[in-house]
Amino acid sequence: MATLRLVYRSAFLLVVIIAACFFTPLVQTGRLQPGSRSARATAICHRWIARALGIRVRVHGEIHKHACLCVSNHISWFDISALGSVAPVRFLSKIEVKHWPVVGWLASRAGTLYIKRGGKKSSKNAIHDMSKALKHGQYVCLFAEGTTTDGHIRKFHSRLIQSAIDAGCPVQPVAIHYPPPAGISDRVHPDVLFVGKTTMAESSLKVLRSKKITVDIYFLPVISSENRSRDELAQLAQSAVADRLS
Repeated sequence: MATLRLVYRSAFLLVVIIAACFFTPLVQTGRLQPGSRSARATAICHRWIARALGIRVRVHGEIHKHACLCVSNHISWFDISALGSVAPVRFLSKIEVKHWPVVGWLASRAGTLYIKRGGKKSSKNAIHDMSKALKHGQYVCLFAEGTTTDGHIRKFHSRLIQSAIDAGCPVQPVAIHYPPPAGISDRVHPDVLFVGKTTMAESSLKVLRSKKITVDIYFLPVISSENRSRDELAQLAQSAVADRLS
């Protein structure tokens, strides 16, 4: 059965990617303004990716009614489609993704923002881009741990949260959780883990073969950025996510 799921889902996913490549030039602007045709098309694409992979997305709470910086924990590469299927968020990603064949082009047209590794100048440029998007009424999502984890919350880095302060926007903590199968004591579903020396190919195969995966997205109460430092905002967001997942 696992092999059949792999074949079926791989074919399904390929069809979704081909369709996305066809429609992207027609509807994607690279801005992802909430309520726009581009935002609706992006959400639909992410939902079909979830269906192709056989992953059920459950939403708890609602995204803030106005532009905000979503600050989330990070477990799997699928986190992007999980969040993108339920909210019109622009993601911040490493610059290398921009140059990936097909995926990089699709990500850029869907409004992904990029940051180079290391250096204050790179962070400064990313903060400027994020703040600009927030000021234009768009949602931006930051995976504040800076890497994927095994479900144990790591320190939320604060430097890029400065964008919310600069834009005068609130921060909304977002908690992501993949419940493990019944009878397994792991913190999260083992098939979604993307940590250590696991490659993208290995992780993708596990997901494609997996019998059942569910992801819970928790939109938590917003935190005002007014009169707060970026370190304080990072600590408050981290505590909110940790408390929800505990």
